[in-house]
Amino acid sequence: MDNITTSLNEQTEEVSESESELTEQAEVVLNHRYYLKDTEGEVTENSSDLFRRVAKAVSSIEKNYKILPVESELLEKDFYSMMSKLEFIPNSPTLMNAGTEQGTLSACFVLPLEDSMEDIMKTAHDIAMVQKFGGGTGFALSHLRPKGDKIKTTHGIACGPIAVLKTLSQVSSMITQGGKRDGANMAVMAVSHPDIEEFISCKAVEGDIHNFNISVGVDTKFMEAVKNNTSYPLVNPNTKQITKWIDARELFSTIVDGAWRNGEPGMIFLDKVNEDNVVIDTLGEMVATNPCGEQPLLGNESCNLGSINLAKFYRNVEGSWEDKIDWDNLKKVTTLSTHFLDNVIDANKYAT
Repeated sequence: MDNITTSLNEQTEEVSESESELTEQAEVVLNHRYYLKDTEGEVTENSSDLFRRVAKAVSSIEKNYKILPVESELLEKDFYSMMSKLEFIPNSPTLMNAGTEQGTLSACFVLPLEDSMEDIMKTAHDIAMVQKFGGGTGFALSHLRPKGDKIKTTHGIACGPIAVLKTLSQVSSMITQGGKRDGANMAVMAVSHPDIEEFISCKAVEGDIHNFNISVGVDTKFMEAVKNNTSYPLVNPNTKQITKWIDARELFSTIVDGAWRNGEPGMIFLDKVNEDNVVIDTLGEMVATNPCGEQPLLGNESCNLGSINLAKFYRNVEGSWEDKIDWDNLKKVTTLSTHFLDNVIDANKYAT
């Protein structure tokens, strides 16, 4: 116990001498989006206060695992140190909401979207709740019946997935994430969907559906058809019937043209994603990603993101590039940041 207390005292002295050095632009962003404010909208914390608030909230989870209080305090100092030195920074909702008892700490969610009015409206509700507290959302349009399909229950015809996408975009536009930034979304459609051509071009005009990224979900069969210059079937997800055959290479060229023009759409190789999906037999396929596309998720899953700044581990010394990296500190921060993100899972409060 004496050794732990001595270490804590030493770390406290070290941290107090290494307050975070932020650029003027970083301070502008922090003031606008991240620092806590009072009821009059006045900022009530600085960068040190922010990092201490987050470190304390995330380290407090240790008590759930029968850790000694002093060990939790040591971990809090370590968390604070790596954030204040800008070696590691967690995602925005963690910085905004940790220690406030409100809002989620996760940045990204995938929501299920099935082919019924109830499911569509449930997804719209969940988008609003997630984004209200700072999260972003992704979902797949692949299960929605194509435009013009008959609806047995009402004897009407389906508006189609692009109309649903525009409706969900309007919902997102109403919400500012955590009251601090615009909503972020990702919509994925399988390349075999009958409305895929409309989907590919739905953001051809810059500014349309502005709060969504869109990606085409492709597979090896489609890419083989592109390679061999053959046709590819479009399949109604409701009836499972082939609606028509398309020229795969021509469709691929349309995707490429859109990506060149304004970055939309992207592509995601869904069969490759699901090769590593170990719960596919019990929980199903992954059909969508988080808003920026770096993390495929199942429906109602979230991911906790963080960034390690590799530039902070560069040493200006003689020798090879291996000698210029502070490997020991990089190993320490990598381990510590993983511990941090593990704790975020337990500290989280979910909006849905």
